Formats: sequence, structure tokens, C-alpha cells
Amino acid sequence: MAEKRTPLYVQAADDLRAKILDGRYPPGSVLPSSRELRERYLIGSDSTLNEVYKILKSEGLIRRNAAVGMIVQNPNPKIVDLILHNPTGHGPLPWSECCKRAGLDGIMVTTDVHPAAASAEAAELLGLGDGDPVVRRDRHATIGEEVVRLDVAYYPAELVERTPIATERKVPGGIYATLAQVGHSPAAVTRRAVQARLATGDETSRLKLGKGAWVLAADQIIADERGRALELLRIVANPVRVRFTEENMSL
Repeated sequence: MAEKRTPLYVQAADDLRAKILDGRYPPGSVLPSSRELRERYLIGSDSTLNEVYKILKSEGLIRRNAAVGMIVQNPNPKIVDLILHNPTGHGPLPWSECCKRAGLDGIMVTTDVHPAAASAEAAELLGLGDGDPVVRRDRHATIGEEVVRLDVAYYPAELVERTPIATERKVPGGIYATLAQVGHSPAAVTRRAVQARLATGDETSRLKLGKGAWVLAADQIIADERGRALELLRIVANPVRVRFTEENMSL
């Protein structure tokens, strides 16, 4: 049986990666034009060449600049340690602080807040019925201009429907303080699951990853002192730029 041939876009990505890593394309330099790359690697279309770019972007090796093209980045970029256990709170350490520790600039942006029906999985984790109403909050985190982390949080609607959690992108005083004000003080992380898995199509697009890229994923449940689940937080991160970390935890 004939050996399956490696696709041209993978061969091109492998060759460009090697040239970046050995310094022939140093950080800050600009890759050859799309036309030159297509001719060099016998690539027939811009859409196929974009797959080459996606692979190298997912590895943190290039970024697009609208004015000049694809700029080579440091092949060994700084990684941000996302502290999953915040010693002064209940969720992860604030993203901006995690980035500051790494000497980088990063922000967290809430992109959407809306009512939703709980999926069977989310309902089970939150102690709800399948399809029960929840409030969904979507966020993304950046390093510089690069989106490296996607968050989705779910809250039982009956707990938060009359609070800014259900309507506002920025919650005055913070989400956990607001939950405490309505009689549900966060008391414990009752479940945390961490895994590496293949990125979904949406994650691939939003994180600008290549085909077949992997992501880090963490699910966390926070409950009040009575054991009622208050929040299901789902985090997906680009493992080239983010590492999940625990520190200073009591034994």
C-alpha cells in the first residue's frame, strides 16, 4: 500500500517553521509575500496558504500586520501562568495580574451576556433540570492583541435574574460579591476538571489555531456554603501562550 503523501500546506509549514527556528527568518522580519510563498511551495490557492499561516499562528511563530504582512514572532514566547486557585477569591486569579507576573500586558473582555437554556451537561453540573433557564456570560482574554483564552460562565437564572450579572458586561463590585449580596456567598470550588483536547471549529477560528490544534480546557463549579452550585466556569486556552497553574494551596 502506497504511503499517504503529506499535504503541501503541511510541508510548507514545516519548512517555514524550520527557517524561523534556525534564524533564517528572525523575530521581527516579514515572511515573503503570499504570491512568492505559493510559487515556492506549489500551493494553488490563498485558502490553502491560509492553512499554512494558521499552523504557524497557532504555534505563536507569526502574526498578521495589515500594513506589511506576516511578521515573525519569538519562537519561545513568554507563557502566562493562569492561577486557577485565587487565594483571595474563588475563581482564577484576575487575568491582568497573571499577565503582569509574566511581564506582559493582557486584558479580559466580556463580549456577551444573555439568557439561555441549560444543556443536559451544564444542568447536571449546576443541579438544574435539562433546559432550565441560566444566564450565560462570554469573555475572552488577550496578550497584547492576541486572543489566547475563551471563557463561558453559567449561572442559575433564578439566583441572578435581578442582578447586574444577568444584564451588565461589567458587574460593579464583581460577580462573587454580587452573589454574596443576594444571599449566596461563594464558599468552595466543588469540582475542577482539566484536560487537553482537540479544538472545536469555533475555538480554532477565535483563537486563530491551525487544523488539528489542541487546547487546554478547565471546568470549575463554585458553590455556596449550603452546597448549591452558583457558577459553572469553562475556560479554553491556547497552550502555546497559557499554562494552568496551582500555587500556595493549603494541605
